[in-house]
Amino acid sequence: MKSLFETVSTPCLLAFALLAASPAGAITVVSVTTFASGTAVNATAPDSIALSDGSIWVAYTNGGSSTGGGVSTIVQYDIHGNVRNQYSVAGSVDGLKVDPYRGLVWCLQNQDGNSTLTFIQPGKGITPDSPYQFAVQSGSRGFDDVVFRNGQVFLSYTNPVIPTDPTIQLLQPHTNPIAVVPVLTMGATGTNLATGQTGQPTAQHDPDSLKLTLSGDLMLTSGDDGQLIFVQHPATAAQAVSFLQLLDPSGIPVSGLDDARFADSTQGTFYVADTNNNRILAIQATEIPYGSLYASIGSLNEFASVDLSTGIVTPVVSNLNAPHGVLFIAQ
Repeated sequence: MKSLFETVSTPCLLAFALLAASPAGAITVVSVTTFASGTAVNATAPDSIALSDGSIWVAYTNGGSSTGGGVSTIVQYDIHGNVRNQYSVAGSVDGLKVDPYRGLVWCLQNQDGNSTLTFIQPGKGITPDSPYQFAVQSGSRGFDDVVFRNGQVFLSYTNPVIPTDPTIQLLQPHTNPIAVVPVLTMGATGTNLATGQTGQPTAQHDPDSLKLTLSGDLMLTSGDDGQLIFVQHPATAAQAVSFLQLLDPSGIPVSGLDDARFADSTQGTFYVADTNNNRILAIQATEIPYGSLYASIGSLNEFASVDLSTGIVTPVVSNLNAPHGVLFIAQ
């Protein structure tokens, strides 16, 4: 078996530019149902949602401290919501992703301090050497989310204080404890996608979710700021930054922004963690503009579409209670 942190070469990602993605448009919501409930697995506060072959994974944080303490419940469901496996992982697991190269489930523990990393090997359980330690430990900063891009592993890093503090880090292969190097800092400037102005300051006071766009760019959520920061060609000399401030229909910046996802199909199902209602919703939709963007908006308690030209959000499903994780499965 390869090293858990070994770089893997992969085919090139789809070459769609962010600005070429379709703007927000009216989608048709066919149904909204409860896919899973924390009550059924004696767990609470669902957050991250991840996908592997034939399985949907959910991290329930159970009210654990984001700097350590408590136990999270990681549940593997089949596509119909039946429980396949259930695991207990120490601390608060806010970041949950499946490594597409090796199939390992990454559980990022304690996003606001004292971070560690646990691996689950589907069908076999938690790997014997888990949890892994990070080379640099902090009681007030930590690793929140992870993406896998062209064989590299990028991590979001929380609670920056000064402009030079990193907010995205690149994992270094073959290191244990895990070593990282900065890719993006809090003080980065970039292009404002709503105005076209270049060299504008980003807002990165609350780095949170980290995802890939359809073109393979990094997309970092700054939750309290209600901003999405995009990094093109990350960790290269050609790295470029842009951002989009999300606004409610009246033009006021949103907050409590969590997961955001681009739709890679015109029909499919969005899975949304309705965290304080302790459930995962399945939102089946059609007539989805290809490349359109959707996000969980905590300040509005809604799952919404995002207009890529203005940042204005439009509700798709309202009356949620602290929505967090989002997954989209094309049909």
